[in-house]
Amino acid sequence: MNRFRMIAAALGLLSASFVPSMRANESNKETRLTVNQPLQVQDTLLTPGEHVFKLIAPGVVSIYNADGTRPEGIILGWSAYRADAGDTKLFTISQPKGEQPAKLQTWFYPGDNFGLEFPAKTLANETGRVVKSKQKGQTTTDAADDASSTHD
Repeated sequence: MNRFRMIAAALGLLSASFVPSMRANESNKETRLTVNQPLQVQDTLLTPGEHVFKLIAPGVVSIYNADGTRPEGIILGWSAYRADAGDTKLFTISQPKGEQPAKLQTWFYPGDNFGLEFPAKTLANETGRVVKSKQKGQTTTDAADDASSTHD
């Protein structure tokens, strides 16, 4: 009889340790986003349709297809804050510019003051800077010296 109680107590403690992980939507902040045009999230380009965002570690988000079976990207975010946690706006998305797709800027889980900001990455071809590996007698060149550029 004592053996039965010991096993029951051990199983009870073991199952209690798994209770927080069973609350999937709060622990991983699972949120669905439906877009009708391409959406850039750092290095990941999402196609129109539904996507699932899940927090997999602090500041690390995994994006999945609509049914959550195929990963579409893993992105890193910075901590962001909003004063009104009751704000219903979960995602902040920029307007597309020319041929460039709209970009995801922030993501907040409902009721949370803290969320994530996704800074836009500047690609080398956007900065105008060309960096070549230095070999003996060579120097780094800057494409902006030879070309003019305009900024919005």
